[in-house]
Amino acid sequence: MKNKFRTALAFALALPLFAHAGNRWMDNLEPAHWTATWATANKTITAFDAPIDTINNATLRQIVRISEAGSMVRVSFSNEFGTTPLMINEAHVALRDSGSAIVERSSKQLTFSGSNSVSILPGARVVSDAVDMDIANNAEVVISAYLPDDVTGSGSPVTYHVRALQTNYIAAGNQAAAVDLDSAATSTAWHFLASVDVANPWPMPVIATLGDSITDGDQMAAPNEPIDTNVRYPDLLSEAISAGGKTAGVINLGTSGSQVLTSFLEEDPAARLSRDVLAQAGVTHLIYLEGINDIGLPVMLSFLGIPTPVNSAEAIIAGHKQVISIAKAAGLFVIGGTLTPSGGSALPGYNNATTEAKRQTINAWVRDSGAYDAVIDFDSALADPENPAAMRADLTADGLHPNAAGYQVMADTAFAVIGGRLPVKRYEGN
Repeated sequence: MKNKFRTALAFALALPLFAHAGNRWMDNLEPAHWTATWATANKTITAFDAPIDTINNATLRQIVRISEAGSMVRVSFSNEFGTTPLMINEAHVALRDSGSAIVERSSKQLTFSGSNSVSILPGARVVSDAVDMDIANNAEVVISAYLPDDVTGSGSPVTYHVRALQTNYIAAGNQAAAVDLDSAATSTAWHFLASVDVANPWPMPVIATLGDSITDGDQMAAPNEPIDTNVRYPDLLSEAISAGGKTAGVINLGTSGSQVLTSFLEEDPAARLSRDVLAQAGVTHLIYLEGINDIGLPVMLSFLGIPTPVNSAEAIIAGHKQVISIAKAAGLFVIGGTLTPSGGSALPGYNNATTEAKRQTINAWVRDSGAYDAVIDFDSALADPENPAAMRADLTADGLHPNAAGYQVMADTAFAVIGGRLPVKRYEGN
């Protein structure tokens, strides 16, 4: 008891050392000390996506790499894009062994208001009851859910994250409690999964990273996109925070194709900010890196025969201002990321002088306007000194997305800005 009191007191005394921006974000630390340790940005299928995986009387076993440790866990499932109820008959959470296998002794059945099953209404998200579960920083957690219905045959849109860059599993029937799965198919999407929260004896900051495919972790390296590597820049930022002896959850809310302005994904940016960021448990900080698709995509889509109006740099900056206003009103410490170089890309719309001029205008505003509480200069960190419109060749495979080395540079650059503002680590799990 004395040690717990001393730890809590030390944390309380440390708070003034990293308070900033009028202490707005400190007001968001949850009194119950529940904080998001993993989350994803969901959507529904578009014409640009591959067909949805078949889910019919099946168990979904999905792997997520959390950020911050905890001693209790709760899981959120989402049917936010569905038009009919989603039935989950049984769900479990466990630590991963390898492949589709779990560590048997770690497995805990999830309940929902005391029930083993739950029906999620269209447009809704549900949070499981809390379970005791000691998990370490950056551990792999497995969530298994048995869906008894013909989900993909129902006609109801599937709520999912299409580019999980993670091997997940779909097995016939109810295998939610199984140590390993029998005859499972694989998927690289997350289905109906929204977030994982942890509880601790003291509050911790949560950093939400919001953006497009660069935040999502795409590398687009030929011939195949690397998966199961956990080298997205938010993953690596979480590792840097832990290695630096600091504490914060880091949640990745990037999604491929996302834009500052109304997007071809038919998402309203303000609604996405509210759903994907502000709804997360204990979120205190926002890193916002977005805008390159607002410049490049309209040109590329028009090239593909889909006429799309172009966006001015001024309109994109106005969109940034809206995000900043909403996030600051919610008490977040808001950090802007400069747009990364795209001049080495082969994609129409991303590699011309007009695009570069708009990118430089936006980046100058991000750096110099004072609108953001802090700035992470991803542009300068990744740019080729001999050709600043392009990324260094060793940091990218396609000229638009960083590779693993590029994402490490991004994480290191982000930690250099935010690390000193975070509290020291108090708990690492077992």
